Order: sequence, then C-alpha cells, then structure tokens
Amino acid sequence: MRARGVEWKSVRLLIVDMDNTLCDTFHTLSARQWELVASSFEKRGEKDIARGIRSRFGRESFVKTLRELHLTDEQRRFAVRVYDRNPVGSLRLFPDAHALLELAVPKALLSRGEPALQRRKIRHLGIARHFDDIVIVDTFRTKTQAIKDILKRHEARPGDALIIGDRIEEEIADGRRLGVPTALVRRRGWKPGKHVVEPDVTVRSLETIAKRLRPVARGGRTSL
Repeated sequence: MRARGVEWKSVRLLIVDMDNTLCDTFHTLSARQWELVASSFEKRGEKDIARGIRSRFGRESFVKTLRELHLTDEQRRFAVRVYDRNPVGSLRLFPDAHALLELAVPKALLSRGEPALQRRKIRHLGIARHFDDIVIVDTFRTKTQAIKDILKRHEARPGDALIIGDRIEEEIADGRRLGVPTALVRRRGWKPGKHVVEPDVTVRSLETIAKRLRPVARGGRTSL
C-alpha cells in the first residue's frame, strides 16, 4: 500500500464507486459491451469509429473513449444505448468488497452511467442495503457536483469523507479538487487512468481499507 496519508480516525463517510471498484465490470461485461458497440457502428457504415473503439479497449474508460473520438451527440447516445443492452447476470462482486460493505460506517454509492443499467447492476449485486445513499450520475456528466451534494446531505466536511474508486481522472481527481481524501483501488488487468493527480492512498484490496476503518467503526482510533 502506498500512501500520501489518510487520517483514518477522521473518516465518518465513505463515498464508493461501483464499477471495477466493488464489482468486476471490466472482465465480465466490458469486453462484450465494447465489441457490441463497435460492431453496431460497423453495421451503420461508420468503420473509423468502430476501429477507434476497439483500439482503446482496456486503455481508456468507455466515456473517455467516446469523448476522444469526437462523436456527435447522436452517435454518443447511440453508443450508450447499444452498450446498455447487455444483461448483467455475469457481474460479480470482488471477494474483498464484502469487508468494506459490512463496515458500520455511513456509506454513499456514487456511480456513473445510464441510470437504468446502473440500477440493474445494483439490484443484481444486492448491495443497496449496505448504503445510506445511492447516487447515479448520467453517463456524460462528472461526479463533482454529486460529491458536493452527498457531503451536504450527510452534513460532512470534505475531511470527514473518503472517496474510494478505480479511476484517477474521474472520482480520484474530483476528490482531490474538492479536498476530499481519496483511495485508489488497483485491480488486476484494469488501468486506473492517466496520473493527473496522486491519490492519498493506493491499495490492491478493499480489505486493506476495511482493516484501517474497523477501529473507527467501533469508536476507536487509527492512523497511517
């Protein structure tokens, strides 16, 4: 574990990303979804877009890929509609997710994507009961305002919260801009994105975070 420093004893609220943080979206859903989108553009005669999508798989997030390809609004919405067609039955929680979910610390789930698809994932995974707050941000919006709103609803200062996610240029960067401590989760085979900022702590397992926070959940103290 590499850390700039998290004051664990101060953490009173967890803001947790879902895809590739709690569940293995990359290995179970993404490959099929990206290929379906690429082949759908090919059928429309838009082969350059199909090549661009395939060449970026595993290197960039889906949303960032659509932005970098400079698609029209219609093309972006078409891509998202196709992306959302895949069933979510193969999606599974990472084994270490349970340690974090079962912590007796207030938690907000913050996920970005088409709301209907994200809600299907949440129902399938059965994780709603572990969260005090569930926020789904539209595919093409950032999480910045949602984080501010979560802090306000929970009457939490930025330093009272910890953002946990897998994408440096998304929730980690948002947290750093807002002064919220951040924890980057590095998953096997999944690149966290360009290092536009440094997270406060980097871990390979959510169990590491859970271990640090268990004394806090019990009313104790710990520090890194």
